Amino acid sequence: MTIKKRLFISNILMIVIPIILALFTMLIAYGVVNVMFHGSLYDIIQQAEELNKEQFGESIESMRAQIAMLALLFMAGVVAITYFTNRFLTKFVFRKIEQPLEMLSQGVRQIKNGNLDHRIEYDGPDEFQPVCEDFNDMAVRLKSSVEETLKNEQSRKELIAGISHDLRSPLTSIKAYVEGLIDGVAVTPEAQREYLQTIKTKTDDISKMVSQLFLFSKMDTGNYPVNLETLDIGREITDFVNVTQEDYAAKGLTVRLNELPEAVTVTADPVQIRSVFTNILDNSAKYSGKASAEAVIHCEVNADTVQIIFDDNGAGVQPDALPKLFDVFYRSDVSRNNPQQGSGLGLAIAVKMLERMNGSIYAKNRTEGGLRIVIKIPVREGATK
Repeated sequence: MTIKKRLFISNILMIVIPIILALFTMLIAYGVVNVMFHGSLYDIIQQAEELNKEQFGESIESMRAQIAMLALLFMAGVVAITYFTNRFLTKFVFRKIEQPLEMLSQGVRQIKNGNLDHRIEYDGPDEFQPVCEDFNDMAVRLKSSVEETLKNEQSRKELIAGISHDLRSPLTSIKAYVEGLIDGVAVTPEAQREYLQTIKTKTDDISKMVSQLFLFSKMDTGNYPVNLETLDIGREITDFVNVTQEDYAAKGLTVRLNELPEAVTVTADPVQIRSVFTNILDNSAKYSGKASAEAVIHCEVNADTVQIIFDDNGAGVQPDALPKLFDVFYRSDVSRNNPQQGSGLGLAIAVKMLERMNGSIYAKNRTEGGLRIVIKIPVREGATK
């Protein structure tokens, strides 16, 4: 029963019960008088007036005093009945209010004290049920927000640590080679050229790292533009591989195509989608662990999505590292002793780019060895044949 109904019934009963009990009391009082005087008061008074008033005057006055007393007792009874009825009905109503209020108060104290797992179990069919459900929903959202804040804080710490470490290595090398040039360690033109070439390579590493960091920051704040176009995904992949195949072959990675769809279109940014492909294949080349590795690209299409699958035959990734693969500054080289393998921002940037195209990405180890990375992008409605 809802609180509104309880209040309505309570208000009705506060009027009805005192009236019924008052009438009942009046009947009892009338019966008592009849028993005491063996007849109605009106008959007794009439008989008394017909007799000698001097003889029965004192009796009549006594009866009137008793009637006044009964009337006074009747009024006191009505007041008492009204009071106790009000107390009973008030308790009847507020008993169902105090319990959920106490549960809500206890829940607020639990949340205040940091117990974000606390939930209110209340199934009463009244106005407090949606309030308790909203409280539980608030607790879930608050816990999720706190966990996300803690995760972001940890990511920021790792980001700062990663930047510091990855910048320190090339800067240390640059400083050492510059000091070598100043101190005359490289005396021949060939040695000087080698020193300068190393300095240029390290500078390029720093420049690329800063560019990636700047790109990630702009995407994280939503300030990086996205230019969505309708793309034939099969043709886009083919064109990308034709342009980059020789470069990857020089890095020891053979890129092959297999089962690409025809006339399947998606809505994507052509520059960013190619950047995603580049980040994936760069990782396959860097972490293959082989002098000659291979990556195969193929697609699977269903009613509403196209999956672009990158399979390589490299070393794969440790199972516990798979969830971290797309985290900011994560590298399988935990010690980060090889800065030439990148900053660990590539796949994190790929995630941001795909999110802006309503896509997603995940990775898993292949049973036959190597790593599989899958990109999912929504297919334009009516774009498949």
